[in-house]
Amino acid sequence: MSRRSWFAKLFLKDEELYFFGVQLVIRAFGEDTLRRRLATVVADPDGDLQDVAAKQRYFKRIVALLLEQEPYWTHAYWEYVTGEEGQTMFEEWSAELAASSATEDEEVGDDVDQMRRLSNRKDYVAATILLLLSVPYPPGEAVTDERRYWQRETLRSLVNGILYVNPETILADAVFVMPGSPEDGLSEEDLLTGGWSHLRVIM
Repeated sequence: MSRRSWFAKLFLKDEELYFFGVQLVIRAFGEDTLRRRLATVVADPDGDLQDVAAKQRYFKRIVALLLEQEPYWTHAYWEYVTGEEGQTMFEEWSAELAASSATEDEEVGDDVDQMRRLSNRKDYVAATILLLLSVPYPPGEAVTDERRYWQRETLRSLVNGILYVNPETILADAVFVMPGSPEDGLSEEDLLTGGWSHLRVIM
C-alpha cells in the first residue's frame, strides 16, 4: 500500500529543497491488525488532496498510529538531506519502495517466492514516510551527534515532528506500508535479506 503526492510548485526552479525520510519496522505479532490499520490510514483520500487542512489531517492520522506503536518499533532508518540532492533522494526512495512493495500473489500468498520472500510468517510491518520540503525540518537539523541517530528518543522526535510541518511547505510526500497487502507481513528471515540491510536496530 502506498500513496504519493506531488504539489505543482515542486517544479518551480530555484526552490530550496529539504528531504526527510524515515522507515520504521514494527513488530506486528502475526495476527495483529496493524497492517490493515496502516493500510486504511494510508488509503485516506486526504493524502491526495492539494489542500492544507486535508494534508494536515492525513499526517496526523499516520503519526498518531505510528506513535501508538512505538513500544513495538524494532528497526529504523532515516535520512535528512538538504539542497538539490533532496529531490533526487526523494525520487530514489519513492521508486525503490514502489518497486519492492509486495502486491503480487507470489509475494503475499502462503507460497513463498524465494527471490522476494524467505518465509510466509507475518511478524513485522514496515512503514515509510517521505517528505520533500521548501523549509528545513527542525528535528532533522537537531540531530548532529551520530551516536543519537538510532536512539528511540531521536526517532520519536523525528516522527512527532511531522505534526508540526506546515503543509504549505510540502513540495512532495509519500507514504509506504510494506508488504503492500493489508493481510501480509514480513518475517525475521525477510529482514535479514539484502533488501533490508540498511536498517539499524533501535537502541
